[in-house]
Amino acid sequence: MIRGRFLAIAVGVLLSELPTSFQVFAQQEMIDKRKAIMRANNDAVSKSIKKAVEEKDYATIELKAKDIMTGMDAIPNLFPPGSTDEKSRAHPDIWVKTDDFKNKALAARKVAEALTKAAAAKNDEQINVKVKELGNNREGACGDCHKIYRTDFRKGS
Repeated sequence: MIRGRFLAIAVGVLLSELPTSFQVFAQQEMIDKRKAIMRANNDAVSKSIKKAVEEKDYATIELKAKDIMTGMDAIPNLFPPGSTDEKSRAHPDIWVKTDDFKNKALAARKVAEALTKAAAAKNDEQINVKVKELGNNREGACGDCHKIYRTDFRKGS
């Protein structure tokens, strides 16, 4: 009888913790997805596009810019409230200034879209302008967001 009650209590405790475990797993999955997109975007800008511009490889510029567009479309939805951990560099203002955060992602997407069009037109002048506008982790459209919404880039955080 006592063993049965103990077992029932243990099962109840385990089941009550199950939703929390799923929530933690789902949050970690979101964090992992957004980190992967950010890394891919950074690699696209700092490696692939840079090399493609030097080689006038317009198809690669266009492809990588489209990849950035796809990533930027996904980013706002990968920051649901509370989706952070001890290693996250996401600043809490992401969840306070949500509209501004989404607008910064949209701005980067628009620059990537313009870069796609410039590459399709093989317009070297516009490609160079748009690559500079897109920037990197600390400059341009990418940097504009990171300076505010990444704890390691934000002054005074």
